[in-house]
Amino acid sequence: MNWLWEHFDPVGWSIWKVDYKYNEELTVIFMSSNLIGGFFNRLERARKYAFGSLVVTGENNNNAISGYFIIRGQEIPEEVYDAADFESYNFVKVDSSKTEVRDEIAQYFAWTVPGFQDGKIYK
Repeated sequence: MNWLWEHFDPVGWSIWKVDYKYNEELTVIFMSSNLIGGFFNRLERARKYAFGSLVVTGENNNNAISGYFIIRGQEIPEEVYDAADFESYNFVKVDSSKTEVRDEIAQYFAWTVPGFQDGKIYK
C-alpha cells in the first residue's frame, strides 16, 4: 500500500467508501457475493475511471457488503452512477490523508477486514 500513497494524486482521483443500503435483506454469503458480481458487471462502462474492492463480512443471514472505490476525478462519473444497481449503494467520499482511512482501505484491498467471508475486485 505504500506505493499507492506515494503515487496517489488526490487532485486527479478521489476515494469513496461504499456500503450496500439493504444489508438487512441479505441472506446467504454466496448470494451477497453474487450481488457484488452483478454490480461489477453493470459497471462495465466505468473500467477506465474506477478501481474498487467490495467485501462480504459476517455470516449467513447476518452479513454486509462494503468496500472502497478509487475514482478518477472528484465526482462520481456518469459511467458509475448510470449503473442499474448504483442506487442500492451509498457512496461517501473520504479524506485519504487520514491515517485511519488509509489503514481501513488497506484492510479492504487486502481482504483482512474483520469478519471477511468473500470479496471481489473491480478493475
